[in-house]
Amino acid sequence: GVLDDERVVAVKRLDGILQGDAEFWAEVSVIGNINHRNLVKLWGFCADNEHKLLVYEYLENGSLDKILFTSDGELGLEQRYNIALGTAKGLSYLHEECQEWVLHCDVKPQNILLDDHLEPKVADFGMSKLFKDIHGIRDIDGMGFSKARGTR
Repeated sequence: GVLDDERVVAVKRLDGILQGDAEFWAEVSVIGNINHRNLVKLWGFCADNEHKLLVYEYLENGSLDKILFTSDGELGLEQRYNIALGTAKGLSYLHEECQEWVLHCDVKPQNILLDDHLEPKVADFGMSKLFKDIHGIRDIDGMGFSKARGTR
C-alpha cells in the first residue's frame, strides 16, 4: 500500500492470533517504539474485534531467501558478510538493548528483508515473545523457555 505522504508500506494481516486484546496492545506499543537500523520499522496498526493489521516499512529487495535460493541472485562474500553482520546487530539489539527483551523465535531467510542497498532488516518480530526486565534479570519463567547453561 501507499500512505498519504507517499511512503510505500507493507501491510500484514494477523489472523488467528491467540492472545487477548490487552496483550496485543501491549506488544504493539513495545514493538512500535523499537528503532534500530537493522529492524523493520512498524509505522502503524489497525485493530477491531475481528481484524488486526500491522503497517510496516516496505523494503524493495524483498526477503533474503529470494536472493539466496534463486539462480539470479548471486551475492558476493562481502555482501553475505554485511547481511550476516547487520542481521546479528538487529537481533543483538532485540535481545540485549531493548527495555523489554524481545525474543524473535523465528529467525530464517524469509524474515530478513533487504533494502535497495542490500542492508538487512530483521522482520516478523512483532508478535514474538516479550520478557520483562526485572532488576536487571530477564524474566523467562513460565514462558515456555528454560535457562541454558553457559548463558548470561
